[in-house]
Amino acid sequence: MAPLRIWGRDMETKERIRRKVLAMRDAIPVQERNRKSKEIMARVIETLWYKEAEIVLAYISYRSEVDTESLIQNAFSEGKKVYCPKVEGERMNFYEILSTQELEEGYRGIREPEGKGERQFHEGKADGKRCLMILPGSAFDEERNRMGYGKGYYDRYLEKSRNGCAAIKTIGVCFSCQLQKRIPVDSYDKKADMVITETDIL
Repeated sequence: MAPLRIWGRDMETKERIRRKVLAMRDAIPVQERNRKSKEIMARVIETLWYKEAEIVLAYISYRSEVDTESLIQNAFSEGKKVYCPKVEGERMNFYEILSTQELEEGYRGIREPEGKGERQFHEGKADGKRCLMILPGSAFDEERNRMGYGKGYYDRYLEKSRNGCAAIKTIGVCFSCQLQKRIPVDSYDKKADMVITETDIL
């Protein structure tokens, strides 16, 4: 099925869909959100891609996003290398962390790594290794299309990194209320290889 492309003024725009879906996500009670986050992360941990991954690139949850803490702690316990994103100007880079205690408030109040150069993820560190990236998003659809938050950080990062590291697999995670039948996409939008909610695996 071809992705939906929006042209008419009478159709929903990306921003309208984003606002609608994020409002639904924000409305999930905290206790329920925490429970569902753990269910989603447990599903991710059971995937072959996660089990085989030597490197995990995971976002740090912000506000009402699916919480990645349990997955990050599991990755530490299994001896996987963990890299988290840091926004640097118009770009986003990933840096290795050895503990979530290293994270400090950064872009828009999101906890980020310090950003030491020797800890930056790059093609050389991925050479011959299986890498898995956990993708956040405002919405996903049944074709695994992803809608971010409007800045394009992940789309640009994946465009750059996959040119040199095709081994990176991506799993988008979201709550079931964020999974839409179809969402509008542009040519630069990157699909997730897999999408996991508390009820579905696509």
